Amino acid sequence: SSSPSLASGGRGGIPPSEQQPAMRSVAINPAASQHRTLLFNPPLKRVDPGTTAMAPLKTTMPTSTAKQPPQYVDTRPMITRKSLSDPLIGAAAKSKWTVQHSNLKARPSPTPTTPCALPPPQKCTSRLVKHTSADIISGRIAMTLQARSIKAKYCKSAAKCRTLDFVKFYIRLYVVPGDDGGVLVELQRVSGDYLSFMYDCRAILDAAEGKDVVMESNEYNSKAMYLRLPVSQMSFACNDDIVLEHDLKTTQDEEDIINITSELLSSPQSDSNMLGMESLVSLVDANLTSKSTAILAAKRLVCTRHESGNGPFSLHNYAMSLIIYEDDHENDDDDDSSLEEDATSLSMKVSLNRSIAEHTRRLRTHALMALSNALDLLNSEKILCDTISASKEWYASVLIPSLIDNVKSASSKPYDATLAARCLTSLAMCSKVFASTMKNSEGCKNAGGGGGCLSALESAGQIGRDEFELLLRDVERCQSTLLGC
Repeated sequence: SSSPSLASGGRGGIPPSEQQPAMRSVAINPAASQHRTLLFNPPLKRVDPGTTAMAPLKTTMPTSTAKQPPQYVDTRPMITRKSLSDPLIGAAAKSKWTVQHSNLKARPSPTPTTPCALPPPQKCTSRLVKHTSADIISGRIAMTLQARSIKAKYCKSAAKCRTLDFVKFYIRLYVVPGDDGGVLVELQRVSGDYLSFMYDCRAILDAAEGKDVVMESNEYNSKAMYLRLPVSQMSFACNDDIVLEHDLKTTQDEEDIINITSELLSSPQSDSNMLGMESLVSLVDANLTSKSTAILAAKRLVCTRHESGNGPFSLHNYAMSLIIYEDDHENDDDDDSSLEEDATSLSMKVSLNRSIAEHTRRLRTHALMALSNALDLLNSEKILCDTISASKEWYASVLIPSLIDNVKSASSKPYDATLAARCLTSLAMCSKVFASTMKNSEGCKNAGGGGGCLSALESAGQIGRDEFELLLRDVERCQSTLLGC
């Protein structure tokens, strides 16, 4: 099942009839609960957030019609972005993915003796690039993935990718022999939202051909994919003369909406937990819900004991436990040993551990996303400091070190590091005490290279510059905020 876009910018609608996906979404195995204890409440209350206890923490074509050998053209796509951090993005640079043209293989074709699991190439998800060598094409693709903040792992002729919308797909390069041949670039979606996949797919294929790829500064994280403006600015929400049947008139109505999310999160069903986390992310986003409801949900998320009461289930404890405590299965999905086999195989086999790891990682990323949205909203309303005043010591001693650890994990989890940097920025803007704590922090529990927050931000910035543009943007903003305090 597809998940709603939470971090992407405005994307045009794409007719779903263009392509039937080659792969169905990977479902969470219901037997997962027999192998581990999912992060439910009350087991999540391992540390009382109210205490100070330290948690363990464009390709040219020949004009002649006569047959001649292909002439490779070294052209690079110019990625145009208004908020470009690196002014030399269009200049020559060492690519993160270099594919040797001589090592490319032909795409497997079905025969009576060797049936092929892959369907024929789909026109909308593949492109034949002529008269260009594979190393140039792979370099173009790698640069586009970095600019669009798509995490990628590369092997000889394939790449395994994950987008900000939790869409997973493979990019494969094949050689097409003959005078009319070239390099076939094919994308295959494994799981995730189809519209989001096609949005990135078209950009990647255009870049592979050497076409211009336009990236606007507000393309990511500014508004929802399916909305043209925030809900709070829509006519039904702004016009007092319009009365809706389900209009929220009182604070209790807003509380009831938040309590539905709490019920989903406290359910013993893993799919309900995921739906609850996605709902929580939307609730604390003023672009997706009314501002009053978003502020109320944000207060319940960031405050240990909100005046309205969290009831028997604590949104704060649940989300913070996901952020602070790492699960033993969380890194199983990052196993590099199976990358070559997975990216080049014609069938898709997903182990139980990797399904659990994917589920846990998404829960944790959603928790960071909800926290960053909540902190940013409350900070923009100038009420963040007052909201967390009773828990400042816990924020300084437990949460901030955990967020710094997330920034230090940028090489393996760049999106989590991006969200953690956003949280640190909001906290630093809120309190000079928090900013001082970050600047004076020594190593944390994952301090592989030593140093504190500024050192972690510097290292994450380099990773963002090479692989993940969105990370670079948020790290630079966080550095600027800390140095200005």
